[in-house]
Amino acid sequence: LTRAQMENMTKEELIEELSKTTDISDKLDKLTVAFEDFTAKYNMMNSELAVVKKVNSLLINKISTLERNQLISSQYHRRQMIEINPISPSISDDNLEQSVCDALSLIGSKISPENLQSCHRMKKADTVIVLFKDRKLRNEVYFNRNNLKGKEARLKELGFSGKLYVNDLLCVEFQSLFYKCRQLKKSKKIFDTWFYNNKINVKINQDSNIINIFHEKDLEKELKIDNLD
Repeated sequence: LTRAQMENMTKEELIEELSKTTDISDKLDKLTVAFEDFTAKYNMMNSELAVVKKVNSLLINKISTLERNQLISSQYHRRQMIEINPISPSISDDNLEQSVCDALSLIGSKISPENLQSCHRMKKADTVIVLFKDRKLRNEVYFNRNNLKGKEARLKELGFSGKLYVNDLLCVEFQSLFYKCRQLKKSKKIFDTWFYNNKINVKINQDSNIINIFHEKDLEKELKIDNLD
């Protein structure tokens, strides 16, 4: 209200206008209190959310560590094993162990059933898992596996199809992880990758250090790759 307007108003009119002003002031006070209360709750929720995010991050890291340790343990138990394929269906289960020993003996060292703890087919019938009693002998067979090249004729005489492949036996998770590493190499996102001594090894470039990979988080951390699929 202007001064002139107030001078022309009666006492009752002035009281009514002042009453309106007081109502507005009260409403503003209530809005201020409500806003302050909202701000306090919002800040509290932000603080709680920050705590939840931190706890969640710690849990994810802990789960990743547990998964990594489990995978390392799972692969460690395969350190004395190899995978051989293709195994001809004509080789019976009764003769499987001896036939595998005869084939592996072509690599160099004489292998007999006494050197094996077990020898059995996988669900994929043309693949056989061999568990050696001695890790040193297993490694000798594995590292000299290329000696099978040129022995196709002799392998056929033993009942095999010709070529025989000897590979590391990887747990399912390592198979998937190693496949992704090979795809990264194929797409030139890394320089090289190979499996050795129960570890997946990666070199980001020719001059970089070798990185051991045991979990997808290792790749995400070292290569800054969020999506490996």
